[in-house]
Amino acid sequence: METTRVLIYDLVRKLVLTDERYHDGVTAMVVATHLDMQRTNVSAALNGLVREQKLIKTKTRPVRFLLAVSDVQKPFLNLVGHLGSLQQAIKLAKAAVLYPNGPLNIHVAANSGVGSTTFVHEIQNFAWQQGIPAADGATVVIKCRDYADDSQQLDRQLFGDQADLESSCWGKAQGGIVVIDHYEYLAGPQRAKLTTALEAVKNLKRPPLIILISGLTQQVMTMPQLMVKIELPDFKERPWSERWALIRHFLTIEAQQSKRTIRVTLPAARALILATYDQNLKALKTIITMACAQAYVRFMGDTDREVRIYLADLALSVQRALAHEREYQRELTTVFESADLLMTFDIASNVDRSRFRKMPKVNQRQLDSGTHPAVVEASPSVNTQARSIKSRDTLPQSVTNVERLAKIVSPDIIKIVTAWQPDCERLLGRPLSASVFNGLCLHINGLYRHMPASEQATNESHLQQQYVVEYEAAVKLAQILATKLALTISVAEVSLLATFLVAQAPTTSRHPVVLYVMHGEGTAQALMRTTNILSQVDNTYAYDIDLAAHSKHVMQALSRKICEIDDGAGVLVIYDMGSIKWMLAAIQAKTKVKIRMIQMPVTLVGLEAARKSARVTDLDDVYHLVTLALQQLTAEKTTKDELIITLCHSGEGGAAQIKDYIDQYSRLQMRVKSLAVGTRDELVATVLRLQQVYQIHAFVGTFDPQLFGIPFIPMTMIFEHSHQQLDQVLMFQPVSGRWGAYNQIYRYFKAQLEHAEVTKLQRVLPPLMDELTTLYQLTEDQQIGLFVHLGSMIERILAGKVVAATEQTRQLLAKYPEDYQRLRQCLRPVEQTFKLIVNDEMVATLLIILKQLC
Repeated sequence: METTRVLIYDLVRKLVLTDERYHDGVTAMVVATHLDMQRTNVSAALNGLVREQKLIKTKTRPVRFLLAVSDVQKPFLNLVGHLGSLQQAIKLAKAAVLYPNGPLNIHVAANSGVGSTTFVHEIQNFAWQQGIPAADGATVVIKCRDYADDSQQLDRQLFGDQADLESSCWGKAQGGIVVIDHYEYLAGPQRAKLTTALEAVKNLKRPPLIILISGLTQQVMTMPQLMVKIELPDFKERPWSERWALIRHFLTIEAQQSKRTIRVTLPAARALILATYDQNLKALKTIITMACAQAYVRFMGDTDREVRIYLADLALSVQRALAHEREYQRELTTVFESADLLMTFDIASNVDRSRFRKMPKVNQRQLDSGTHPAVVEASPSVNTQARSIKSRDTLPQSVTNVERLAKIVSPDIIKIVTAWQPDCERLLGRPLSASVFNGLCLHINGLYRHMPASEQATNESHLQQQYVVEYEAAVKLAQILATKLALTISVAEVSLLATFLVAQAPTTSRHPVVLYVMHGEGTAQALMRTTNILSQVDNTYAYDIDLAAHSKHVMQALSRKICEIDDGAGVLVIYDMGSIKWMLAAIQAKTKVKIRMIQMPVTLVGLEAARKSARVTDLDDVYHLVTLALQQLTAEKTTKDELIITLCHSGEGGAAQIKDYIDQYSRLQMRVKSLAVGTRDELVATVLRLQQVYQIHAFVGTFDPQLFGIPFIPMTMIFEHSHQQLDQVLMFQPVSGRWGAYNQIYRYFKAQLEHAEVTKLQRVLPPLMDELTTLYQLTEDQQIGLFVHLGSMIERILAGKVVAATEQTRQLLAKYPEDYQRLRQCLRPVEQTFKLIVNDEMVATLLIILKQLC
């Protein structure tokens, strides 16, 4: 029996550690099949190994067997992908630590949120297990990002107060490990000093193992010692099985922290695995936490303590990922075996589990509205709240719900978040939803209970710049937690708290819809059904034109249909023939609904084919005649030159700069004209006059005037790509890759501006833009437009092209005295740097842009 147990144990160990299919353990039948033994004998031996604490068994059906915790806790073995995408990285890390002449320094390069901190902890654990650092060696971790605003303090942390080797971080960690996190935050002189210091470190009697952590694209200066570079993959680069394992891991953590069984529907699971996450695992964890918080609201009253997560609980960006489901059907099939499953995550052990069970089909519209039985049965007391999931409206924080939340969250934390909530809502200018409230309480409760020493990377500078009020609210909450609970919140954790608020930030959920307009009975309806079935998006509609109906009645009915389906983002109409195009133009002018048209003349082609077939007997003749007619039908009918109109408030600044830019770099040979926005009536009259001479290709500017169905290209699109890609942007073709918009504008300024020094613009414009963006909550398009306008304004002043203030200008400034004084104050650094004066006329133009007064 002992020999049999050894044989079985070795097989279990091999399968669990080397085969991804048995990540959750092996059954007795699997072992019996591999060894060609009786299942009952194998089961008895496996249970004997459990009693010897070599294996553990799950409470699932069928029972699965896993390695004991002592085996699982070995370095790197608990990392998802240690036998897959991380295998090479782990080999390099081990090779660096075990190098015969002493450990080699390590450079871990990874994008934000992929788990570089966790990976470095595993390297440290492996090194300590191997006895590489001395027993008295210390571990020193320096997070450069924490000192982004205090370079002197960072110098002291790295190089010591006396700038000598003994007081430096590596002097203090002799025989140990030094981790320098966020290397990219070091300034150029600090990097040079670091290189020099590492040359001296090798002369220490017991030099420490040095680990640098940086972004994936960050270039590290040449070091005096050999440094092993280890790159970690993004979530999207992981194999599908690993992505699903990571999702299960986070869901299992949620189940354990809430002490609730969590069940996830298949559509939600597929969306999670298909989605792209800017912050990788950090964003994935936040999305899952928010979804669980949303679900807790519905299921707090359940006696069986189960929580079910549906697609509607996920962030909108994740839900949209299902649009790519058909592209990856084969990969998804390998991960998810059945199409009608609930995946269950238990709280029975510290190892994540998945069980499957059949569930009824879920009608997404019923679920979103809260009328589906799966939602309604959750709890009679929260039905009203469940019905508001789709709109993400604020759910009332009733006493009952707080009492239920207190069963899994410390009451002190609930009181703190409740007291902070009014101040937060005042800052945000919107109510705090129940899902965000619950998510914050759960997250803080996890910090309070576990007090983790590690933290994941996050791009807090991006949060501070783009989500100023959300970040400020998170800082205030962190300060309260430090005072009330003595809970130290790191900079990274503050950013994570802010992401909860950002997830609720008001963003538009409106999208264009598609409308088929076809002649005949049921033609458009059939196309609509096919499109919705294949796309699984349900954003396509139909209108069939009765061949005997009067055109007046058709137009009235079509207008009602368009107004009914429009969500505010416009309607893309696909039509077959006739006067539909002119009807749509008239409907757009009358209703102000944004309409774009695509003609697919399938009916005309069919008619032509039928007529030719009735007269001609040779099939090839019919084919060639119909093909020729189709080519003539789809040929461009207009002989007018195409025109691009660039827009801004003055017609000179941003509009003129964009015109010059397009004229210089575009090879489309289209005419470009810059126009002042002025009043809408003036703009309409000007465009109508131009249409008599030109075919207007597109508007380019900071906002869409929505005139006559003419397409619009945001100024952002022009400057965020290279000038080599300009024609692709102008022709509405997809462009891969994004460029720094401001850098592109600076390069253009260098080539075009004669009087304004670009180096001075680079010094004064960014802080000015930060101030104006914060004060007036500018969109990205408005920021780009304003940036170009400011540079052009400075150029015009220096060139002496100044327009005197008018009476209309003085009236406008008198109407907004506070804004006038604020702008005057903001513009002082510009005036001092360039030795100029921004007159009232130009201040008025800025005011019009910032307050969108046109």
